[in-house]
Formats: sequence, C-alpha cells, structure tokens
Amino acid sequence: MDNVFDRMFYTEGELIAGVDESGVSDIAGPLVAACVILPKLDPHVDDIRIFGISDSKSTPEKFRKEYAEIIWQAAIAIGIGEVQPSEIDYFTKQAALSLAMARAVASCKTIAKAKPVKPDFLIVDGHVPAPVDIKQAVIREADLKSLCTAAASIVAKVYRDDIMTKLHERFPYYNWASNKGYPCAEHFEGLDKHGVQVGIHRLRYWPFVINPAYVENVAQWETRRKVWMRTTSETLGKEASEPLWTSKPPFKKLFSDSSKIPKKEAKPGKLQKLSRREYRRKQTQESLA
Repeated sequence: MDNVFDRMFYTEGELIAGVDESGVSDIAGPLVAACVILPKLDPHVDDIRIFGISDSKSTPEKFRKEYAEIIWQAAIAIGIGEVQPSEIDYFTKQAALSLAMARAVASCKTIAKAKPVKPDFLIVDGHVPAPVDIKQAVIREADLKSLCTAAASIVAKVYRDDIMTKLHERFPYYNWASNKGYPCAEHFEGLDKHGVQVGIHRLRYWPFVINPAYVENVAQWETRRKVWMRTTSETLGKEASEPLWTSKPPFKKLFSDSSKIPKKEAKPGKLQKLSRREYRRKQTQESLA
C-alpha cells in the first residue's frame, strides 16, 4: 500500500495520524485502539518497507509482528488506548470505541523520547469519530486506503493479540491463543466446562445476553447460558473456598421479607432518633424561629 491517499490530507498539517481499533466484536479481553503518525514519506527516497503493509485483516498473522516492528521504526509517534471489559459492560460499544480512540490519541508519544504529540489531523477508520478537538476524516474501510490507518490497524491488532496470548497461558481452556476472544465453538466449549472469567469476559453483550440476530433457537441457547451461570458459580465458589457459595445467604431472606417487619414506634418519654436530614431540618426551623 502506498501513501497516495494520505497525501490528500498533507495540507491539513505536518502530523497526519491514522486511528483504528481491534477487538470490537470479541466477547473477551480489552478493546484496543491505536493512533499512528507517519512522516510525509517519499517512495523515491524513504525506506519502502513501510509500503508493504496493509490492513490487519488481510495480513497473515505471521507477518503482522514483522510489519509492526517496521511501523515502530518508521513512525513519528504512536499511541495505544485500552478499554477494559468492565468498562465495555458499563458503556455501550460505541461509547467504548470512542473512549478507546480518545485514549489512543491522548497517549500518542514520540518513539525516541516518549514526548507527547498532538496530531494535526486524523484519518479514522469506521463510522464513529474520535471525541477529540482535532480535525478528522471518518472513512469506512480507511485501513484499505490510508497507509497511516493501516499502520494503526496492524499496531492495535498485534498489541491486543499479545494480551490475549498471555491470558491464554492463564486460561488455556478457551484457546484464546487461537480465537483471541472471538465468539466461536471452541470458546463456547470452554465456557461450558469452566464458566465465565469475571473481569475478562464482556457480560453485557451476546452471547451472555441473548440476541435473536445471532441465535436461531433461543430456548436452547438460554439452557446453555444457565449451564455457564451454574459453572461460573461453582468455579468462583471453589476459588473462594466457600462450600455454600450457591446457597442463598441468610441475610438475603431478611431483606426480601423486610416489608413484612412492623416498624417500631417511639415509646413515650424516650427521645426519638432523627436522621441526619431531619436533624438539619429541625435545626433550620429552630434558627428561623
């Protein structure tokens, strides 16, 4: 891939950055975005190895790390933005993606001296703009057209794959070294046997919350989800060394029946305990009187 597309934006400033993400469709692991600023390359003068890169989807895995090293050598600055699974569960996917891109742009630093750099212009892949005060072009499949965006795609993918490979060493039964957290048969089989890894799986989205768009037989999938819930409870119980983990705690019954407990009335001759709000209100009334 050459930088002909990027040259259309060279009039916007000296520092043109590409922004892309990895891990939006996965159900485990963080969402990672990368911001890559490449110099204004001249194919007749500069090292042409950088022009060999393409987007991460069309680049074989065995070449991604090699291309990532070339990008780290050629880039002016690179920034990485991570959004953890618990944050993805809290936000919508679009908000989580925006947050990852904002963190990537904010963390953009020079390769040599780690000096913070603010890009002059962004080429963002997809349809969600980065929530930053920088002029940008949001383009679908920009990683197939823009060299700096393709570089960001490679960096984000390699960075996230490394995280999932390390997680695979701790939890090999999901085979994250291969599927990188993507929903697939081998991933689901690991969930059947070992349940959910709290803090690593994204519990708010499919398949943990059933989406008919992905599931043909909702009843069968609901049964499978119940197996995951039970297995997760048993696994957590073993880790906590609590034999009654799945039983109902004693205080739960008290809380559920609290509406039936009659309220005690203040006995005459005794001071009634006031809440903090009532006490302040009483003080205000006395001061006004």
